[in-house]
Amino acid sequence: MKLPTQKVILREDLKDAPSYVGGIIDPVNSFMQTTYQALNKNITLQENIASFIKEIVYKTPTTYPAGVEDVSFQNSLRTRPIGVQVMQAYEKTSYVPAGGPVYAPWIEDDGDIIISTITGLAASKTYVIRFVIF
Repeated sequence: MKLPTQKVILREDLKDAPSYVGGIIDPVNSFMQTTYQALNKNITLQENIASFIKEIVYKTPTTYPAGVEDVSFQNSLRTRPIGVQVMQAYEKTSYVPAGGPVYAPWIEDDGDIIISTITGLAASKTYVIRFVIF
């Protein structure tokens, strides 16, 4: 759906309106402009969607996928999370993306997000993993 072309209400458009309408037009126009800008491809995860980004350093042992410890961090959402998604995974020293597909099984326990063994990585490597939690 395309956005409408009209972005503001002009006082001239309301010629016969009472004088107090002027006090209503400014807040309505401000709201309309902000909404128009947001809906014009400016919605962001961090500012508009209840979510947060978490980046971790993740080391895989030679026994990977066995022998990996769980990763835990605090949920900073006001509600229980409904999803944890891997946004990026790359080797820390070479910046080479993980072979993947990278998947992070998770649970929420008493305000903590606990991630079990992340799959799709290689053994004996150090990765930077970026998640979005929503």
